[in-house]
Amino acid sequence: MRVRRFVGDNVSETMGKVKKELGSEAVILQTREFSDGGFFGLFGKKKIEITAAIEEVPVTAQKTSVSVPTRNLSEPKDQSENLQAEIKSMRRLLEQMNKQLNKQTDTKEDKRDWPPVLQRWVDLLQNRGISEHLVRRIINNVQQTLSPQEWDDNSQVYARIEANVSQLCGQIGLIQPGIDKPRIIALIGPTGVGKTTTIGKLAAGFSIVDKRKVALITADTYRVAAVEQLKTFGEIIGVPVEVVMTPSGLSDALERHADKELIFIDTAGRSPHHDLHMSELRAFLEEAQPDFTMLVMSATTQTADQYRIYKRFESFTTHLIFTKLDETGSAGSILNLLSQTTLPTAYLTNGQNVPDDIEAATPFRLARYVIGEEMPHA
Repeated sequence: MRVRRFVGDNVSETMGKVKKELGSEAVILQTREFSDGGFFGLFGKKKIEITAAIEEVPVTAQKTSVSVPTRNLSEPKDQSENLQAEIKSMRRLLEQMNKQLNKQTDTKEDKRDWPPVLQRWVDLLQNRGISEHLVRRIINNVQQTLSPQEWDDNSQVYARIEANVSQLCGQIGLIQPGIDKPRIIALIGPTGVGKTTTIGKLAAGFSIVDKRKVALITADTYRVAAVEQLKTFGEIIGVPVEVVMTPSGLSDALERHADKELIFIDTAGRSPHHDLHMSELRAFLEEAQPDFTMLVMSATTQTADQYRIYKRFESFTTHLIFTKLDETGSAGSILNLLSQTTLPTAYLTNGQNVPDDIEAATPFRLARYVIGEEMPHA
C-alpha cells in the first residue's frame, strides 16, 4: 500500500492533489486542519492536511486472477485472529441450528400440500426470495378469497397476490421541501449500495424538475471518487456542493445554505460491524439534526444481511430507500424486511440514469418489483 500526505489551503485544493497523484480510487486515512506559521500556531494561516493511500497491484497480478495471500504454516497465528475465527465458526453453527429448529417446529398446516395450481405460485414467490412464512400467508389468502375455479385464472390470482403484497409493503414517506427553513435529508447506509448516485438523482429531480433551491453536502471524504462524483453532479445540475471533514464543518456548511429549500447530505458508507464508524456517523447526524435520515439498502442483499444492516442503523433511520432493483430477479428480501418494520419506504432506484431511474416507493410499485411480472407455467 502506498501512503502519502498532502497539504493545501482548502479541502478542494488538497483533494485535487490526492486525486492527481493517487487517482480517484484513493482511500482517505486521516484529515486534519492546522495553522501554519504564527506564534505557536496562533494567527497562522489555516491549512488542510489529508493522509491518503492507494493499494498497489503488482504487474504480475494484473495478468492473472488476484490471489489471496496465504500464511506460512510455520508462522505462529495471532491469538486475536484465532478468536475471531472461532466466533465466526460459532455464529455459523448457531445459524445452522436455528434453521434446523425452525424446520422441526413447523406446524402441520405449514407442511400441508397445496393444490398443484397454487403450488406453482408458491414456487414462483419463493424463487423471488420471499420467505416461506410470508408465502404461506399470501397463498392462504388466495385460497380463502378465490374459488377453486378462479385459481386457474392467472390474472385473478396475480391481482390477489399483488393486493396482499401491497398491504405488507407498509406506508410511503416522501420528501417535502421546507417552507420557512430548509429540509435537511441525510442518506446513510453501508458501502456500495449507491448512496451518492441516489442523492444525485434526488437533487437533480428537485432542482431541475421541481425548480427547488437545493444544496449538496458530502461528508464522504473516505473516497476521493465519491467527492468527485458529487461535484460533477453539482456542476451539471447547477447546485452548490460542499465538502466537509468534521461535524463542526458540517454545521458551518448548513448555515451557509440556510436560504435553500432542501439540503442533501451524503455520508460515508459505514460497516455495520465497525463501532468506530458508527460513532463517527452518529456525531455527524447529531450535528446535522436532519428532518429525514434515509437508510439506503441494495435490493441485491440477502434477507439475513439486509435485516442485520437495518437493525444496526435502525436508531438513526426515519425512512428506507431500496436501490439496484434492476440488478436482481429476487427482490423478495425487501418484503421480508418490510414485514418486520413500521418505517416508511421513500424511494426505489432501478438504474444509473440521473435523474430518471428513481421513483416513489408506492405499495403498488413495490409489489410489482417483489412479485415480478412473470406468470407460473402449468
